[in-house]
Amino acid sequence: MNTKHMNQMNLKNNFKKSALLLAMSAVFSMPVMAIEESNKATAEEKVERMTITATRSALSVDDALTSQLIITRADIDVINPISIQDLLSTLPSVDIANNGGRGQTSSVFLRGNASDATLVLIDGVRVSSATSGGTSFNSISPEMIERIEVVQGPRAALWGADAIGGVIQIFTRQLEGGEHFAGVSIGTDEYRKYKAGIGLSHGNGQTTVTVSHERAEGFDVKDDGELDDDGYKFTSIAIRGQQQINADFSVDWLFSNSEGDNEFDGSFQNNSDINNHAWLVRANYASEFSDVKNNTVFSVGQNRDSSRNFSDFEFAGTFETRRDQFSLVNNSQFSDEFQVNMGVDYYKDDVSKSTTQYDDEKRDVTGAFVHALYNGEVFSFEATARHDNVSGVDSENTYNLGAGYKINDDSRIVLNHGTGFKVPTFNDLYFPNFGTPTLNSERSETTELFLETRLGAVDTRINFYYSEIDELISRNSAGNAANFDEVVIKGTELSFNLVATGGIHDLNLSYTDAKDQATAEDLIIDVNATDEKLVRRAREKLNYKFTTSINVADLYAEYKFVGSREDSVFGADNVKLGAYQLINLGLNAPLTKNLVLNARVTNLLDKEYQTANTFFTQGRALYVGITYQNF
Repeated sequence: MNTKHMNQMNLKNNFKKSALLLAMSAVFSMPVMAIEESNKATAEEKVERMTITATRSALSVDDALTSQLIITRADIDVINPISIQDLLSTLPSVDIANNGGRGQTSSVFLRGNASDATLVLIDGVRVSSATSGGTSFNSISPEMIERIEVVQGPRAALWGADAIGGVIQIFTRQLEGGEHFAGVSIGTDEYRKYKAGIGLSHGNGQTTVTVSHERAEGFDVKDDGELDDDGYKFTSIAIRGQQQINADFSVDWLFSNSEGDNEFDGSFQNNSDINNHAWLVRANYASEFSDVKNNTVFSVGQNRDSSRNFSDFEFAGTFETRRDQFSLVNNSQFSDEFQVNMGVDYYKDDVSKSTTQYDDEKRDVTGAFVHALYNGEVFSFEATARHDNVSGVDSENTYNLGAGYKINDDSRIVLNHGTGFKVPTFNDLYFPNFGTPTLNSERSETTELFLETRLGAVDTRINFYYSEIDELISRNSAGNAANFDEVVIKGTELSFNLVATGGIHDLNLSYTDAKDQATAEDLIIDVNATDEKLVRRAREKLNYKFTTSINVADLYAEYKFVGSREDSVFGADNVKLGAYQLINLGLNAPLTKNLVLNARVTNLLDKEYQTANTFFTQGRALYVGITYQNF
């Protein structure tokens, strides 16, 4: 950490300590309530947990034959995250690599897979970049999120391209008519956030509008002699609504827009202006024929991912993806146990607005799938098949097979096997002096076995998975994109949840062994030998979360251990990034019926660590806010 950054941190210590003491004293001066009340909300949430991402139709999480993780609005409120990465990093087998702090480029590795091998959706809209393949999580404000569903393992047979590592679907906030909130937060590095939301009723429907603006001066993010702070600012709005036309027909819609800028260190660019939007209109029709209940969903939408880059305050270029999307999905419920989903997806990628000249600027992708699910009292079975045609690349066939056995009311064992693929990005194919137009799609094959059971008062889950990825896209010794064989990823996840008198205890441990089998002569980024670990992925990861209520305050504590990783250095041996441990704290405390104090402390012990070579991370940070809400 450079001297300037250390001095800035020392100057802010008094502010942190004073604000933290103020927050805690406000909590413990309140009337004492029974601590047994701490778990009521969580117990109610566990009564009915539904998922859409696992099968593309509403289904109980307990019936889904896939690894499913859900982050609820209640989780978000108690954690008080600054970014969506704060939420995802609490999950097993999720690694986050940040090129600095908030506002900088970040990568999310799900079960050791590349960051662009996980499909990211917002209310069903694909939001990744067709040029880089990545997703900008920075512009997604936690205040605008209702819940997050994470499906681990290949789901390409349902969702198509890029769902090798899994699917992350973000659902935007939904408030009842008349509900509203407004708040302000301040924090370390001159952090400021303003947020507001309101629910509007209109007949048999409602619309939620949420807005958020945040900014910070930041800190020096890179060890390169450039000592300036690297700040950011983002402004986001989301409009999510639904209207029931009659008993059988409804329409829902989404519009979201995020814009802002962030500053970088390095020779390639110094700052970027970001302007992203997504919109969706979806029609839902319920019908019944010959005792078969059907639900048909048609949606049309668009996503734009755009960044204007500057170097030394001079315009350096634009990268922009425009993606038009259509889908038609029908769910047929033949009985309480058996259902069939069928669907067609189409989307068109257009990168013609980018200043980089690509040999081909547009691409059509069309996919069709059929999915059958049987959930009996003891046995469950699932089968999915899909065909995708990708213009300019090739066609792909994928499938999923799953089987579950219910041992008793509290235990089940599930085995599933599936394939997936990832389409080369426009940069992979056509970027000047890098792209290779003859690239094939990456292809994966994954087998997973998991057991869910209850040991006494502890909900327990253990997962084993094994993946092989062929035609891996990386750089060859000439610096060009090329396909390689193969990557092998194997791992184990162990999760425990205990609801006790003292509070809620969540513990997850994961071991991820992701290795590249390509030869050292072929891959410039792996110059030592074969069987190299994939960069920026830790083998060992542990996360412990404790939530409780004292007086009328919700308290949250998190301990995180992330093992050592390797990172690449162009043309040289990989470097080792050391293991690190973090402690984060959260607080939600009602001051009055409608006024809530919220606070978060990150990196409580002020540890120095790196998740990407040569990039600093934030030291101890404190954030305190006040929110007015009527729900």
